[in-house]
Amino acid sequence: LSDPEQPRILGELKVSGFSEYLHFYGENELLGLGMEADETTGREQGMKLSMFDLADPADLKETTKYSLEEYNYSEALWNHRAVLIDPEENIIGFEAKGDKEEYLVFSYREGTFAKELVIDTRLEDQGSCAVRGTFIEDQFYLLFGNGTARVYDRNTKELVSEI
Repeated sequence: LSDPEQPRILGELKVSGFSEYLHFYGENELLGLGMEADETTGREQGMKLSMFDLADPADLKETTKYSLEEYNYSEALWNHRAVLIDPEENIIGFEAKGDKEEYLVFSYREGTFAKELVIDTRLEDQGSCAVRGTFIEDQFYLLFGNGTARVYDRNTKELVSEI
């Protein structure tokens, strides 16, 4: 918009579904978290992760997508504080809900999303509460709004302790 009186469209992109949350992820890449949808009916078909190539604005591309059809809601869709993204550590994390309530941790390598960790976030006899993820070195922390914390080893994916 260098000339607000004459804006120009430099490129466009048609994809199925839509991204509600977008985050830069490395050089010329944009991570999208949103909903997949049937292109004919427009009916939502669960969540999806997308990676977009922004290198050429005239030729934007959705380079890959990962279907999360078993989930239909995430606070991460509207609250940036609910998403853990660190391109240098290659970690993408957020809680997703549907038939299950789980915190999902992904990596992104060579054009592919890989599910690294799946943690059930339903607490026995306590219902649901806000869940956030973070990490320090080789430990991943899952923090619950009720004060509970779980610590996982990032290499073995094993639960180390619960506080």
